[in-house]
Amino acid sequence: MGAAVWMMGAALAHPEAAAPQQSAGRSAVSLTDTRVGVGSTDRMAAREALLEAAETALARGMVAPAILGFEKAAMLLHAADSEMGLVRAWMQAGEYRRALAFSAHTSGAHRDAPDAAALYAWTLRLGGQTDFARKVLDEALQSAPDNAVLEAVHQALGSAAPTASELMLALPHRMAPQSTMQDDRAQPPPAAARLLSSGILLDQGRRALVPITIVDGMRQLWVRNGLGRTSAAVVEATPQAPDGTVLAVLRLSSPLQVETTPWAERDPFAGSPGFSVAYAAGSAATAAWPWLHQGFFGSLQGSLGARRLGIPLPANANGAAVFDSLGRLAGIAVNDTNSKPLLVPVSLLRVALRDTLEPTAPVPQPAKATGARMPIDEGYERAMGVTLQVIGLP
Repeated sequence: MGAAVWMMGAALAHPEAAAPQQSAGRSAVSLTDTRVGVGSTDRMAAREALLEAAETALARGMVAPAILGFEKAAMLLHAADSEMGLVRAWMQAGEYRRALAFSAHTSGAHRDAPDAAALYAWTLRLGGQTDFARKVLDEALQSAPDNAVLEAVHQALGSAAPTASELMLALPHRMAPQSTMQDDRAQPPPAAARLLSSGILLDQGRRALVPITIVDGMRQLWVRNGLGRTSAAVVEATPQAPDGTVLAVLRLSSPLQVETTPWAERDPFAGSPGFSVAYAAGSAATAAWPWLHQGFFGSLQGSLGARRLGIPLPANANGAAVFDSLGRLAGIAVNDTNSKPLLVPVSLLRVALRDTLEPTAPVPQPAKATGARMPIDEGYERAMGVTLQVIGLP
């Protein structure tokens, strides 16, 4: 953290020496600042140096210095690129609601920067606000019908499982977190590694739960959460739920330091509302934010507690985390032989994990003492840290 702060201090003290080259893919600055002297060479050089230092800090997982750098750059000039940097930094800090609100401001205040509207539409859709995201995107396309970033987002959101294209991963609108290893000594996933499915963080960030079918035959494994934090992992145990579902418990080489989610006291009843959070499957193991899907729980299938999930998910969302309306973990989605998602509810998970996790992970207490339904944006924010990409090298 100290290195990034020093870089920012140097950028302010010696702008002509510290200003690096502009990041590849960074769009032209959208200016709404009418202060006298806004075009000062020294001011602009200092601002570019701050932006570069903030991007470097964010790529290293140093979120607090990145936020500081983007804020200092924004004080020098009211422009879209520094504000989009703040949106991404808050996302990487796990502050989805704050990022979403500021993304709305950035999109509205910089209407001549279409990539700000594209980022806003993307963050809306991540949290399940599909209709509003489409409205924001359609209005932006009416104003800038030939903008390549807006068109890329439009095409991606037309898919059941959207993934960010190379153009969408460029700065300053990058629509994904930066991937950072929790252990500097560990090797990150190589180019040959691929995204296998989703998973759930357990045991105060020390373990993960995934369907066994996705890790069979993998020589190496990694997990990464929605904040970009990545750790190598190994299969520690393969417990079986009472309904016959075989799971895999992974032990992480370095714990992911996030607040874990309370487990529901009992299984959700059929027809009750809930949501699921999963990553869009793809061949490349690129860092990404997860997607939230809302719906209603299905009915029981037989006498052992297995049930149809009910919440609509893409066919490749195996291992998705499932939550009840209070934001408590309600189970894990596991595909059946026809790639249809079944819910393995918390009652079965507790039995399956009893001997593996000891009493440390399943904490059966409600997320809110009032029993009030959790706002969906808060539910997404809580899920970002505990919903995992599962990455494997065959």
